[in-house]
Amino acid sequence: MHVLLDVPYQEKDLAKKRGARWNPQLKSWYVDDLTKVGAVSEWIGNDNIVCENLYILTKEHTCWKCGRNLDVVLLATDNSCSVDDGYQRNQNLQILTYVKRMPQGLEEYMKQLLYYPEYSVRAKTRYFLNHCSACKSSQGDNFLHEVPKQSFYSRLCYRSEPPIRYARIQNTRCVRLQANLPYYDEFCSSMELLMHHMRTGSENRASMRVSQKLINKLFQCSTKEKDIYIPGL
Repeated sequence: MHVLLDVPYQEKDLAKKRGARWNPQLKSWYVDDLTKVGAVSEWIGNDNIVCENLYILTKEHTCWKCGRNLDVVLLATDNSCSVDDGYQRNQNLQILTYVKRMPQGLEEYMKQLLYYPEYSVRAKTRYFLNHCSACKSSQGDNFLHEVPKQSFYSRLCYRSEPPIRYARIQNTRCVRLQANLPYYDEFCSSMELLMHHMRTGSENRASMRVSQKLINKLFQCSTKEKDIYIPGL
């Protein structure tokens, strides 16, 4: 699947030497596989993750401010590469957090789901946040990842929790994003989190042993919805 590149005209010969090709229809340079991104990474701009498969996850949530029930969403991938991993292909299921940049067509679609950029005082940065349909207050990413009872993977920790819903985006080329990747195994073995659990009694990723192996089972206990087509992706 093609990965489009931002190659200035004066660097086209270097890009070609690195394995990039020119697409006359899209008027863009590209590589045709995730495994080739490392050689051309300087032309993917500020994006740090390239996804071949992309999903929208949906779960029920209660607004912290007005108490209304709402749906919250996040993006996930199970076939990607990232700058943090040296652009090696990663086929683990990764739930993306603190998303700061995405293609325009995807951003417009996500905005319809009330997931759009806003400055977070707590995180001290601007990123894509869920918003309550009733009171419009933002719903931060932290609890959706760090608090097992409220997280997107809650069904993996608590059998009584309702399943999440997920839908695959029918993209025709790889999607470039700027976001954070939660490294589940690092938090699973975190002594700091374990000590926090012992002091407070509050469950966290370490106390619930939320490993990457566990996260990879998420779709097995989730509800699959119809694929989504977004023009331009």
